Amino acid sequence: MAETELTGTGFEKGKGEEEFLEVEELIKETLKESKIIEKTAPSTPLPPKQAAKKEEFTATRMTPAPPSAEKPAAKAPVEKPAPLPKSEAASYEATFKEYKSGDTVKGTVIKVDHGAVLVDIKYKADGIILPEELSERSFSSAEEVVKVGDVIDVFIENLENKEGYVVLSKKRADYESHWQTAYDAFKNKQMLEGKVIQVVRGGLVVDCSGIRGFIPASQVMKQAQESLDTFKDKTLPVKVIEVNRRQGKIIMSHKLGSGAKEKQQSSKVFEELEVGQVRHGKVTSLKNFGAFVDLGGIEGLIHLSELSWKRVKHPSVLLKVGQELDVFVLGVDQINKKVALGLKELQDDPWEKATEYFKPGQTIKVKILRFAKFGAFAELDHDLEGLIHVSEMSNTQIQNPEDAGIKINDVVEVRVLRVLPEEQKIGLSIKAAAKQREREEIKQAIPETEETPKVTIADMIAQKEKDRAEQEEAQEEAT
Repeated sequence: MAETELTGTGFEKGKGEEEFLEVEELIKETLKESKIIEKTAPSTPLPPKQAAKKEEFTATRMTPAPPSAEKPAAKAPVEKPAPLPKSEAASYEATFKEYKSGDTVKGTVIKVDHGAVLVDIKYKADGIILPEELSERSFSSAEEVVKVGDVIDVFIENLENKEGYVVLSKKRADYESHWQTAYDAFKNKQMLEGKVIQVVRGGLVVDCSGIRGFIPASQVMKQAQESLDTFKDKTLPVKVIEVNRRQGKIIMSHKLGSGAKEKQQSSKVFEELEVGQVRHGKVTSLKNFGAFVDLGGIEGLIHLSELSWKRVKHPSVLLKVGQELDVFVLGVDQINKKVALGLKELQDDPWEKATEYFKPGQTIKVKILRFAKFGAFAELDHDLEGLIHVSEMSNTQIQNPEDAGIKINDVVEVRVLRVLPEEQKIGLSIKAAAKQREREEIKQAIPETEETPKVTIADMIAQKEKDRAEQEEAQEEAT
């Protein structure tokens, strides 16, 4: 009986050991799989509950399971995707920008059709501009306003619509830009160019590249009797003198703009001026001492002596106000902002060919221009002048040129005594011409029977004294 019980007990014990060995093998296999998972998965600490289960499992693995216990099923591990490196994640996030409604941003047009315009604004969704939000101006096709590839400013109306697009408005962005431009022009006293699009009662409405402004009649630069209607469709220089966004008005001044433009142009022209240049200008006024010429923003003076190679009494003899002409730049005074101009420099110098025009001994007719203490100046052909010394004006000795019995504008016959082009002098003699004329008349009346000398020694000495006196008088005039 005891043996039988012992045998039974041994049988039961043997059976339990076999089951214990099976369970232990299963645990080993599970532990091996766990180690494999730990190698592949990132090492993260187990939550407290999982750690407790693991300790509980380790404690029970030493206790043999009852015969009726079922083998525990091994659960397959769930692998999580490895996260991106931090540098790649940061660069990926950087491709998108964070915006909010009301922002004005830049975008690139990627598609244009009749229904809408798609714009890339570097956001997680593309932007869309409906036709009514493209421009304040009327247009028949969206391509008249924008084209694919254009970089434009857009205003964000809504970050997402039903279709997932960002709702944009180019018209609103342009509107905001125009107000900012007007404010900057007002703050910096900047000159703008505006086209007159409408003439209204009391002033002009102008468009300055999208900026609508109003010029009161008192701020329009015009002639006394000039009508505002003459400014329609003209482009005017203007300055912003008031910006009131609350009331939606921008006030401009044509007078201030014109002054700024003239100053700007004059500075530019003055910087470009150099001695020796030939410039085109317009006569603005005539004075006793010369003529003023507008060179495009600055005025230069043509002195009376620089109008012509011949002497001119008044500029009105040669010029008139409003006349356009080319002038020669003689001098530029950078400090006093003055420009000296010449007109005769653009004409052929008649003195270069004076010896070809006139020869000593030649008898010609001249016009008396003016008197001087030492004689009278006469007008010759080819824009030249000659001097009749007081000693050569009459056969009798006189002290004043007026005593010779001739007047201004009288035409008299003279004989050419000398031609000095390097000194710009031509000596003339009324007396010598009269003597020559008398000799010719005598020759015609009484034929010569014998040859007489034409010039005596006394005549030569007298002529020498006259030449010396003439030179002294000419030097006195020069000083």
